[in-house]
Amino acid sequence: MSVPLFVAQEIGHTLLNEDTWMPTVTIDVSQSPEVADLARVHAVEGIGDVSTHAIRQDDTVLVGVQLTSPVQAMFAVAFSYELNREFLNEVADAGSLVFATTATESAHEDRPLWLSVDIDGTALRQTLQMDVN
Repeated sequence: MSVPLFVAQEIGHTLLNEDTWMPTVTIDVSQSPEVADLARVHAVEGIGDVSTHAIRQDDTVLVGVQLTSPVQAMFAVAFSYELNREFLNEVADAGSLVFATTATESAHEDRPLWLSVDIDGTALRQTLQMDVN
């Protein structure tokens, strides 16, 4: 099975309600329609079963997402440890990450569906703290 790999393009935060900001990463899913459609599927069918994991090698932190229902899908996002360490710690603290799959400039007006998944914050924090040579 081939797992789509995306590079974290932009990082930031999405305002969920008047006082809750959620860590958000922008990924280009234009070449992966199955990943592009996940937010819609989850909005219609419900969140389902999602698991995440993280691996760190040198300056790269891979955050993997596996969905087993309502559909089966896997993908991973590569982050730079050096550039995104603080953001990834925020993700671990929040226990959640939003994957922005459309233009962020018009998100406030367009209100697109983005995929939000629970993140195993403890496991992510342990991965970030690993001593990598």
